[in-house]
Amino acid sequence: MKTVVVLAGGYSTEHQISLASGRTAEAAFIEAGYKVLFVVLKKDGFWLKDQLIKLTDLSADFVFNVIHGTPGEDGHIAGMLEVFGIPHSSCPTFQSALTFNKARCNQILRAAGYDVPKGQLFTQLPDLDLFSSWNFPVYVKPNRAGSSFGVTRVEATEELEAAFNYAFSEDDEVLVEEGVIGTEVGCGVLRYNGQQPEAIAITEIVPTEAKFFDYKAKYEGKSQEITPARISDKVAEKISEISTAVYDHLKLEGIVRIDFIITTAQEPVMIEINSIPGLSQASIIPQQIAHRGWKLSEVLAQLAEESIARTQAKKIG
Repeated sequence: MKTVVVLAGGYSTEHQISLASGRTAEAAFIEAGYKVLFVVLKKDGFWLKDQLIKLTDLSADFVFNVIHGTPGEDGHIAGMLEVFGIPHSSCPTFQSALTFNKARCNQILRAAGYDVPKGQLFTQLPDLDLFSSWNFPVYVKPNRAGSSFGVTRVEATEELEAAFNYAFSEDDEVLVEEGVIGTEVGCGVLRYNGQQPEAIAITEIVPTEAKFFDYKAKYEGKSQEITPARISDKVAEKISEISTAVYDHLKLEGIVRIDFIITTAQEPVMIEINSIPGLSQASIIPQQIAHRGWKLSEVLAQLAEESIARTQAKKIG
């Protein structure tokens, strides 16, 4: 019986969300027949139940990294595991760090010809007159954070200073983007057996009480997620093609979710890449996997076995 470490927690504001995702993954791996160790990362180290441990002492065959935010989603955990030669579920170190850095990732995507929102990065509160030529609403967000923590939809210039202060509470870099009006969707993507990446499904995201897909909409039932999205086959095909092309272009791995806004002209604009998307009962990826008629346990088991095989091949080579 192979041993899988489900690594959850972290020390960002996404700690509790990560624990919920981790418990879903734990149940799936147990169902798939693995021995599962649920390890929680806190500020003082890695904990297995009530014992402080070293990951390298666990003889894990595979680590399923479900730490949202830092240090799981920004490449630090991936780098550590790669140094020790431990197979894991994350994107490689560079790709994790890149997709977590919204502004830099958008620069690369824009240069490659992909449609992303107009945006500018700030390290301090700017002269707000700068935004007189911008189209409102705008979104003020931490450059490196997830789950919509620190994000504000701003309708007018006088709201900007409070929005900047809120974003700076999460990160020392703040990204401001012009809002794209339309229908929000998320497309899950994965790759099996070294084949071409495959779109899992497209989910329409409809906030029921908020103006955008914020934390409460994501995790407190304040939104409606509809899979498959109520969009035309043509637009769905285009989103699937863009999502898989971006996955390939950036050399991503594991399960990734790419979010878009579909404009009134029926053009998808990419707004975010999530390299460690949520797996809790309130999350989109499990809904998409169920829609495809797949079992989460079988999907995670296949990804684990492929990662183990790749790591072994590198060692042999």
